[in-house]
Amino acid sequence: MAVGSRGYVKMPNERIPTKRSKYYLPKEMFLTAVHYCRQYPIWLAELDLVFDARQGLAYDKDKIQSSGGYDSTSSMGIQRAIMSRKLDLVTDTAKEIAGHHYKWLILGACYNLTYYQLRERGIPYGKNLYYQMRRKFFYELAHKI
Repeated sequence: MAVGSRGYVKMPNERIPTKRSKYYLPKEMFLTAVHYCRQYPIWLAELDLVFDARQGLAYDKDKIQSSGGYDSTSSMGIQRAIMSRKLDLVTDTAKEIAGHHYKWLILGACYNLTYYQLRERGIPYGKNLYYQMRRKFFYELAHKI
């Protein structure tokens, strides 16, 4: 990634839609949607971790202490529900846009794969349709976040 003249990191792979575009978004909304999607693999990995209710306990030589005055099981359950809701938001939006081909859209948008990388994996439609669906996906997701 290249650093811009004002000190921020430019994202070379992301072309921000212009005002003439059907799916125009202000730059900040577009980048929010992009970065929201890029967290998808992290949420998926955390959700796949084995649920351990003992993480809130600290073991000492003489006694067992809890890590706070709260219920660790319920707080982990709440965190898992929040992550699950975020995953569902991304997945449901992709399903609305791409139908039963939504997995290709998730691979491209969330795992930052280009069309050419997806073509090597066997994407069933062309470049123009894919990028049109991708723009619409980010547009819809930005309005749902």
